[in-house]
Amino acid sequence: MTETAIEIQGLTKGFVRHAAHERRLPVLGGFDLSVAPGECVALAGPSGVGKSTVLRCLYGSYRPQAGSIRVAHEGALVELVGAEPWLFRALRRRTIGYVSQFLRLIPRVPALRVVAEPMIDRGLDEAEAERRAGAMLEQLNIPSRLWDLPPATFSGGEQQRVNLARALAPDYPILLLDEPTAALDADNRAVVVELTRAARTRGAALVGIFHDRPVRDAVADRILELVPSEAAA
Repeated sequence: MTETAIEIQGLTKGFVRHAAHERRLPVLGGFDLSVAPGECVALAGPSGVGKSTVLRCLYGSYRPQAGSIRVAHEGALVELVGAEPWLFRALRRRTIGYVSQFLRLIPRVPALRVVAEPMIDRGLDEAEAERRAGAMLEQLNIPSRLWDLPPATFSGGEQQRVNLARALAPDYPILLLDEPTAALDADNRAVVVELTRAARTRGAALVGIFHDRPVRDAVADRILELVPSEAAA
């Protein structure tokens, strides 16, 4: 296991508002972050400061303008800034799990298959992948009578739990969590805390956004407060 799971240096990312005369909006300016295996870092700060942008840059959804992002992948630290799409596909298959605020709904695909799919893509036997998917759905209080239904028919809280199951079941070395308990009741928040701690214990590196402070305090080793890009400059 490498001593560092995530190393971000000088990350810069902004956006162009085309509807506002091509006005440039800086979000991250020279952002640094280091995360070790088995550590959970919570990103904090006001809305619009760039917390979700950090996660999306790590996942490859956003391309930074400058800086370096290196993550531990198959025994080596690999650079993501300027990386080819094939590397991000490999990372998403083998290394990085991402819990967004919303489940990307796949029409007509049963919930059990939605959760099992990432494990099958990693080469796990289909029957074993579905067994592990079912165990995770059960732990997250999704009753077995719903497993053969598409999550598009579920409530918001149920969809979020399917989203969590899909990211947590494969035991990814790196987990990105964007408000993972936003739509959950107290009992299910407690389950997510337990699962997050278990991931940290097995050595996963976690970066998360937790607007629920009790959840954040229960799972995070440290809190990194982001400041607006203008203030950082």
